[in-house]
Amino acid sequence: MSKITLSKLGLGAGPLGGNYDSFDSDTPVETLKTAFEKGINWLDTSPYYGNSETVVGQALEKISLEHPRESFYISTKIGRYGYFKKDFDYSAIRTRMSVMSSLEKLKTSYLDFVYCHDVEFVDLDQVTDCALPELFKMKQEGIIKNVGISGYPLDVLLKIAEIQHKKGQPLDQVLSYCHANLHNQQAIPIIPILRSYGVKYVFMASPLSMGLLRSQDPPKWHPANSELKSAVTNCIEYMSANNCDPVEVAMTYAFDISFSSQEDNNNADGYVVGMLGKDQVLSSVSALTNTLKLSNGDDNNQCNPKMAACLEQIKKIMAPFQDYTWESPPADA
Repeated sequence: MSKITLSKLGLGAGPLGGNYDSFDSDTPVETLKTAFEKGINWLDTSPYYGNSETVVGQALEKISLEHPRESFYISTKIGRYGYFKKDFDYSAIRTRMSVMSSLEKLKTSYLDFVYCHDVEFVDLDQVTDCALPELFKMKQEGIIKNVGISGYPLDVLLKIAEIQHKKGQPLDQVLSYCHANLHNQQAIPIIPILRSYGVKYVFMASPLSMGLLRSQDPPKWHPANSELKSAVTNCIEYMSANNCDPVEVAMTYAFDISFSSQEDNNNADGYVVGMLGKDQVLSSVSALTNTLKLSNGDDNNQCNPKMAACLEQIKKIMAPFQDYTWESPPADA
């Protein structure tokens, strides 16, 4: 089973769609250039992420001489075009239209990875009998290199992967988000199960749990309950008092549980991290570097004692919320 060589970090381009924070006009180019220069060689976007695809496509065009298309990989999605269930369309016609629209916006002739986005919002047969067959057809046509699914509930991801395996047309990739971080580690044990279903690439996303595990307040739309948000506030206060960076601690932990297994098949193939601007790229790369040092037992890493102490205290604060999940789809969708 041949696989392409991907960096452990993938640039999550959702923030470039304007869903999190505002940014200057030169930020997209700065973000992508910094990521590529630091060894990140793939990015992830979606039609659902505001203007992300268009912004990314324009930025990639501006840096195409330095970073030609063959030097990186692009991941995008189909099926979700708004917040509500009525905004989903997994029909074969719309699936093809969506892919062709993404090609145009991203200014490319092919896509390396395409996902059915948030598969839990629709009936299973819409995924397995409508969208996926069309995506695999486009794979045969050379428009798409790898076909997969993304979503929140792990049981849904596993079920679709199993169905496709039994069909003899296994998924190429699965993307799980908010299940490999400080308050939830449930995605890690399912990695070998997905491998047994023929899935080549297993990706994690959102080490900060969609902006929950950061110094600033989480986005207003964040689905976590008030108790978890309060516990996170307590963690941040502790880290601030002990000169620990909340983002670095959260990412280091997420990367450690995703990449530290001695068995390669039990490790994730990559972690998508939303990045906006040079500083966020550098902090993500730094967290990964520290994680690898910790995993390798590098005693010269000066962050070890402080990081270990912070993590131990945070684990205690977060203990009541281990494997906490929220409803998806949400009741108001």
